[in-house]
Amino acid sequence: MKTWYKYFINPGNEKKFIPLDATFDDHKRSMEGYDSSKGYLSKEEFFENYFHRAHLRHKYYHDYLKAHLKKEDDTLSIGSGRCVNELLLMEDGFNITCSDLEQPCRRETMRLFPRLQFMNYDVTKGPASRKFDRIISLSMFYLFDNAQLSEIFKNVADSLRAEGTFILDPCGAENNLGTRLIDDFICPSEMALIKILKKIFRGEDCVVAKKHQGYRTTDAEIISIAKRAGLDLCDMEKYDYFTEFGMRSNIFGRLPKRLVGLLGRAVPYVRMFNFKKE
Repeated sequence: MKTWYKYFINPGNEKKFIPLDATFDDHKRSMEGYDSSKGYLSKEEFFENYFHRAHLRHKYYHDYLKAHLKKEDDTLSIGSGRCVNELLLMEDGFNITCSDLEQPCRRETMRLFPRLQFMNYDVTKGPASRKFDRIISLSMFYLFDNAQLSEIFKNVADSLRAEGTFILDPCGAENNLGTRLIDDFICPSEMALIKILKKIFRGEDCVVAKKHQGYRTTDAEIISIAKRAGLDLCDMEKYDYFTEFGMRSNIFGRLPKRLVGLLGRAVPYVRMFNFKKE
């Protein structure tokens, strides 16, 4: 496991280091809020804004979940956030209960999707209040270190019925040479260069800010932690070879997408793990 930092430009003398999100409000600010000013006039507008026009990972999530869940399954989603993927599956007849520390835009969401099932649940505190056939978690586990993940996986296992499955994408490529190159050299170097250019050509004073984004895990670490909790890997698929190089790097993002995709084969952004309870 490796600490994951992101870098960006702050004007003037604003703070240079931002700690890891510790609360839901911290995470909401990192996600630039859960605004309801657009996308809540209709179901069609909701999915157009938050699924079709959103990050491509949502489509990979949808395709994988649709292939590995059954409509009759009693499924719990952990850390559902805006519940976009869950609501799209629910519209297709899947039985999913969403959960998070809070439910952003709850009133607006319930107006569009009155069948939404939601419960406040903190997976770090203990098992869910009842058992489920399937549990899913999308783009959340990067916030926790290995000790926390060990406790979380145990709570997930205790929340599953016999032979239940747990599907997750921890968010972000694994800790390997490619991501270390991106995190420790490419991104901070590009931000330092941008800072210099802003000073030279615009006379702007700014600082390179460093944010504790979470943690990079290896595939082997996640599989080992799950195994100790009584969860065996039964399937794993990887997608999205563009995001890590093409979206995080200003330079690589300007290269042809095919070339960036080839470079990104070593750092797929989406890692879908599918575990079965022993």
